[in-house]
Amino acid sequence: MSDAAGGHRDRPFTLVVCAGCDDADEEVMDGLRRAVRSCRHGIMVSTGCLEWFLHCRRQRGVHAAVQPCAADRRPTGAVVRLGPLRTEADAAAVGAWLRAGMPDDGTLPDRLRAAPAPRQVARLN
Repeated sequence: MSDAAGGHRDRPFTLVVCAGCDDADEEVMDGLRRAVRSCRHGIMVSTGCLEWFLHCRRQRGVHAAVQPCAADRRPTGAVVRLGPLRTEADAAAVGAWLRAGMPDDGTLPDRLRAAPAPRQVARLN
């Protein structure tokens, strides 16, 4: 699968990563940073613990939420909760999914989705 096919690499998104927990593995964080840097309109925000939203204290590993948006950062879709991301391979899988335009076609393994997206569009941006 080509990441750049059809211009999907340019699909804007905001990735919010819970970096407040002790489980924020630097190798996983570096993998996510590399993925976001490779996307023209991708932004990564590291924040304090979002346990109320991500339930990150329940399982060890990096937890995050990603939301598609317009180039001006207005949300355009539902939030996808990610985690736990425990290995560099997990970060690479998320990176490939982001570069592919966040398709809902099974390319992101279910084990990397923290929970189903909420019915409402959360305003992370």
